[in-house]
Amino acid sequence: MAQRRGHFAQAAEAEGLEVGERTHWYNPTRAHEAAIWADEEGKGAEFRKAVFRAYFVDNNNIASLEVLGELATSVGLDADAMKHVLEAGTYRERVEQEYEESRQAGVTAVPTFVAGRYAIVGAHPYSSFQKLMEAMEQPPR
Repeated sequence: MAQRRGHFAQAAEAEGLEVGERTHWYNPTRAHEAAIWADEEGKGAEFRKAVFRAYFVDNNNIASLEVLGELATSVGLDADAMKHVLEAGTYRERVEQEYEESRQAGVTAVPTFVAGRYAIVGAHPYSSFQKLMEAMEQPPR
């Protein structure tokens, strides 16, 4: 954990991103389910940003219904509606299908960014993404 955290923290610092001390890893399945719901509510990007901050900066348990509810509220979503969706498992099958597709594609770590037949695995500086886009013959955006 310390070795991975060191690499991640260095990459984040190089990009000017805040990162907290990682003491636990949490199962992100509920957060993925909640993000799909937040997409449908028109707040997916805001919710994901809140989840990333909660996990990577504040070391919060993103598997917790309470934590996810607080994050939903913080971006203007109805926490009770989100909890109902999660407890009902409304998006669970979809998330499991996405996980399976990722495994079939050879993804073994998070984050993994795939473009064509190339992939970047783990935390990397922005320059790595620029090189990936150049390899794909895509203009910078």
